[in-house]
Amino acid sequence: MKITNPGQIFNLMDTNGRRNDVVNALQGYLTILDQVQNEKKMTWAALPQSLAQYVFYQQALRMFPEVFRQHGPYDKLQKILKDYPDFEEALRREDGNWISRNQEQYAGLIRRFDNGIEDRARHYTSTLVKLGFADEERRISPAGRLLLNPDQLRRDALENMLPIDNVNLIYLRQLLKLRIFAEDRYYAPFQLALFALLKRGRVTENEFLELVQGLGPCSDFRNLEDYVLNYQEGQIAERFKIEIPAGVKGTAPMTREIFQAHFKNRKSSGSVEIYWEYYCRLRRYAEKPEEGSLDHLLTFYEANKAMLNKAFGRGRNMFALRTGERPLPEKFSKQYERMLGDNINEVFYRQFMLSKKLDQIREYSDTTKRIFKATGLIRFDHGFAELAYGELCACIFEENRVRERISGSTVEEVWRGVKGAEGYEDGEDSCFCSVTSLCEIFGYRQEDQEQIKAEIQAEFSGAAMEDISRMMARRRREEFAAFIESVYPKERVRELLGLFEDRTKDKQIKELVSPDATVPTIYEYLVGIAWYYFSGKKIDLLGSYNLTLSANFEPLIHAGGGQGDIVIYEDTRVVMLEATLMNQNSQKRGEWEPVLRHSINLKAKEEAEGTGREVTTFFIADCFDANTINIWKAVASVPLQSSVDPDRFTEHVVIMPVNTRELCALTEQSDHYGEIISRVHQLFEGEGKAFDMGWRDKFMDAIV
Repeated sequence: MKITNPGQIFNLMDTNGRRNDVVNALQGYLTILDQVQNEKKMTWAALPQSLAQYVFYQQALRMFPEVFRQHGPYDKLQKILKDYPDFEEALRREDGNWISRNQEQYAGLIRRFDNGIEDRARHYTSTLVKLGFADEERRISPAGRLLLNPDQLRRDALENMLPIDNVNLIYLRQLLKLRIFAEDRYYAPFQLALFALLKRGRVTENEFLELVQGLGPCSDFRNLEDYVLNYQEGQIAERFKIEIPAGVKGTAPMTREIFQAHFKNRKSSGSVEIYWEYYCRLRRYAEKPEEGSLDHLLTFYEANKAMLNKAFGRGRNMFALRTGERPLPEKFSKQYERMLGDNINEVFYRQFMLSKKLDQIREYSDTTKRIFKATGLIRFDHGFAELAYGELCACIFEENRVRERISGSTVEEVWRGVKGAEGYEDGEDSCFCSVTSLCEIFGYRQEDQEQIKAEIQAEFSGAAMEDISRMMARRRREEFAAFIESVYPKERVRELLGLFEDRTKDKQIKELVSPDATVPTIYEYLVGIAWYYFSGKKIDLLGSYNLTLSANFEPLIHAGGGQGDIVIYEDTRVVMLEATLMNQNSQKRGEWEPVLRHSINLKAKEEAEGTGREVTTFFIADCFDANTINIWKAVASVPLQSSVDPDRFTEHVVIMPVNTRELCALTEQSDHYGEIISRVHQLFEGEGKAFDMGWRDKFMDAIV
């Protein structure tokens, strides 16, 4: 990723379109991009050259209605289009050729598309480019293709040791390759993150994010180890070089014009007026340090304290005074001598720029943190950052190799046969965009891998490698079980599930569970935990989720892959849970086909493999209509074809609807878990009787 100047703070997601659910957003945007380019065959360009960016924006609004609730420019354009019916019809048909032929006639209208619509499409997809999932032309890269189809990932020997899923690993690979370029230097922020956590073990979250976000390609890396080991919050400001503009230099007061040119707030023009008034009062006191001018200064400061502290105090109080406290001018002047001296302009500007830099670091680091979490390796907990599976990571990520990849020269370094930023990351088949394993990224030869394996075995008392993998998986399951017991006891799960009945509580749900995930993903996550309690805590829930989790066991995204939401393999049965928040009408359109397909394919697969396990699907939602209930009962009586193997048919496909309240009640029926599932199967056996419209309610009333 290239930045325009050496002092710029890098940003992994543009301000326009920034979201908490970053990983979910990227998955969605990548899916839309795939549809636009490969299904609709549109090249990535603006009107009149292409409809791609307009169509992308439309699809994003449809995919994420809960995120894009307001879209003024788009709504305004739709009203304007009513006056141009031919053009509107061409858009509806997605007829780019017609628009291209008639572009001169509609030139003014076409220009409207870029403001707040096509430019937003470019913003929303920019993070895909920054992470190597697409190139600048928005062509999906091999790494992006892998993210769309994570089941196709092939792990190397060391990656097999990491207890993270394929989506986690794809993000880990790309972040390990991520470089920020400026001039002829580069900086690899995730390599720095690894190095800091390897050296310090546990770091406060603020220190960790400042370390990672505050450095850049042209930073001084000569004493990096000492700097990382001894870093304290806020010290990053000491490394910033602030160039004082000519108009600010000198002892004379700045004019309003000069001030407005150098003291800006991109979010609020009104803030600049407050900055100006504060500067004037500060100057007035510095020139005439009296009680009246001091009171004048401090009264204004107290009235605008939050804004001024953020703009000039790095988010902290600039004056160590209680509200209303007025010290003698002599004492105040001595205490803040540096701020009030002859170089007051330069100090004032430096305060502003350093505060601005730190504010950017804090703002941009939020997205960086969320993307780092997608690796499944960095844990953020109670204000601290640390590596999950620390002893394993210390062996796999050899410290010296991590250190030497943090920064370097694009002129001198050759990586996979290329030099420079362009050779490294430009184009869908570039080094950055390619599918590259961990061993390839670090250049581990076979002997290196054997050495690392030996070190891992030493950490685990000489255990065999395959046993270590099982030990790590078991440890992770145990940690997850402890996490559920601590964070999601049965009573809390039932309370949280109760909130989904009222969709106005979606924001509250995200705050209580995970701001990084969508509400449907959170629902699926909690459904799984409720079923865990229903099973008497006997199932392997972690291994059953088709969710990607953070190192903190928080839900991030549904991993996809054409399978059920939760598939639980037991000795004598397989249980699949399909969870949805779609309402009764939407269920028919959005769930009937995939739920039936997943159920058929799972049962056909079990039969083909001869496992002898009983297969049951439970369809879980807040409510159902009568047709949904009865359709699921009816499909059990007919043979159905597998979509994976068209030559294979299966019978007695069992899909049992259970609503959220009933699921909560089932958490108290753990003693009858196996019995209830067996009774479900009996319920679906054909009896040659007239169809009972009340079959489901009668059954649930009997067991709940």
